[in-house]
Amino acid sequence: MNVKENNRFIRIILPLLLVAAGLLMISGRFLSGLFSQAELEAKIEPNSVIMPAAYKVYGNEDALEGKYSLFKMLLTNNGKSVARNVNISFEIPGYITETDLKKVPVILPGQSILVNCFPKFKEDIIEKRTSSRETVNINITGLNIKNQFESFPIEIKGRNEFVYTQISADEILSPAEMIDNAELISCFVTPEDPIIKYFTQQIQEKLLRGEAASVNREDQEAVRFLTGLYDATYLSHMVYSGTSGVPSAIGDAQSIVQSLRLPREVVTGKTGLCIELSILYASVLMNAGLDPIIFLIPGHAYPGFRLNGNFYAIEATGIGGEGMQGGRANSMAALQAGMKQLETFFQNAMMGDERYMIVDIREAIKNGAVAMELKDDSFLRGKVDEIAMSFGGSMAYSPQPQVAYVNYENQGAASTGTGTNTGGGGSPAAPSGYTNYNGTISFAYPSSWRIKSGSGSGMPQLKKVLKSQNSDAYVEIYDFRGASSAQAALNQLQQYLVGYGGNLQYSPAGQNNGFQLFGGQSSFENIYLQWVAAFKQTSSGYSAVIVGSNAGSPSQGVVESILNTIH
Repeated sequence: MNVKENNRFIRIILPLLLVAAGLLMISGRFLSGLFSQAELEAKIEPNSVIMPAAYKVYGNEDALEGKYSLFKMLLTNNGKSVARNVNISFEIPGYITETDLKKVPVILPGQSILVNCFPKFKEDIIEKRTSSRETVNINITGLNIKNQFESFPIEIKGRNEFVYTQISADEILSPAEMIDNAELISCFVTPEDPIIKYFTQQIQEKLLRGEAASVNREDQEAVRFLTGLYDATYLSHMVYSGTSGVPSAIGDAQSIVQSLRLPREVVTGKTGLCIELSILYASVLMNAGLDPIIFLIPGHAYPGFRLNGNFYAIEATGIGGEGMQGGRANSMAALQAGMKQLETFFQNAMMGDERYMIVDIREAIKNGAVAMELKDDSFLRGKVDEIAMSFGGSMAYSPQPQVAYVNYENQGAASTGTGTNTGGGGSPAAPSGYTNYNGTISFAYPSSWRIKSGSGSGMPQLKKVLKSQNSDAYVEIYDFRGASSAQAALNQLQQYLVGYGGNLQYSPAGQNNGFQLFGGQSSFENIYLQWVAAFKQTSSGYSAVIVGSNAGSPSQGVVESILNTIH
């Protein structure tokens, strides 16, 4: 090669070779990054118990704010390579076949993803009658990761078993944690059960002469239906079992799990515990169009309903049982006993005693705690027919005498009355279109808003969240146990939000009607909120209601309306 040709090679060919070499190096690095192995670490927070009666809750990520997932898993890429085409699947042998849970195209080095599992159990799980230990298997696969297999044990209870709390007995710190699953009681309330529908029909036709409590929504007629339901249990010689009750104190491990008869089984077996009778009443009352309430107190439960802002209750166990002292009470005596207990209930609840809890069945169902579906049964219908014969035609019902109600929603403390709900006691009445919320701090909120538990937030002090339909305005209800001051409670909120990359600022806004007020603003992921907090000191710390809206939201007027009703 002469000098001229050599120069031409250097000028034309050599650059091309250098470019080709560079491309090979880049592609080599790309291929190395594509196929070199990533390192994934899985941290699993499992559920320990499945209740077949609540199988629809476990499969619905929106139910009760997703509190009842099968497991949560934090998957972190601890390697230096990108993890590609990662697939997570799970199975419960004998119940759920292997099912893809989540597919993630890319997990960058140092990145974490959260996987939440909401299993879709088959309807036939409600036929399970005994408890068993099962295994949850989790498979993690990907293009350039080592296949990972994780598993954990789980106990699947029988259909009739109810677990009051899934918190370990040695970790329970408060009475409320003893009944952490209270909302799941509504999964045993079966107003759509054909047998309960038939039982309700027999009460209306044979005992109440065809008049239904839902016709005119008047308090007196609803009370008449409540006492008629009691008489149906009384006349059929149903008895109160009285063998065990609701957990009464921390450490009461024996009653954390109970085997509960379904309402149809209480009716046809003509016996029930206090909680079983309460669930039966709730099922029948709801089938009749009323809004049932179950009142939980230490060691006991009793049923009632809420109507036109007033609460009513009856002592369902007044039917008595063999060997029990005190005999049997007629319907009016049982009603009077229930109403007396109701006053005591709200007095204790107002003082912050967590052992006094309301289970609002309609609200719980609205939030996703729906009942299992039950099939019709000709044999059980025949049993109901036999029971209905005991109603007879001699008990012709006339409207019940007017009974004192307990009005808690529009008053700062429980009181009784006999007239129309006027929001007495000096407390503000709810504006038109608003509903009253009762608690240590009470207020009124727009009736279209939704109430959800705060348990899924990760902050135990947050108890309830009320939100507008488009989530631009809200109320948050807090219980800061052990807080030495309102400022100390706000500092807890501040630290919690900062821990998630947010920000919170506040300043004192004076006092009003016994409440310490603070104005503030907070931000998180480009969401800016303006709010007012009202604090009230309790025997155990501070309770608070925070009312706010998105910055610039037109809902500011709603916020002011809510603030004006706080009492």
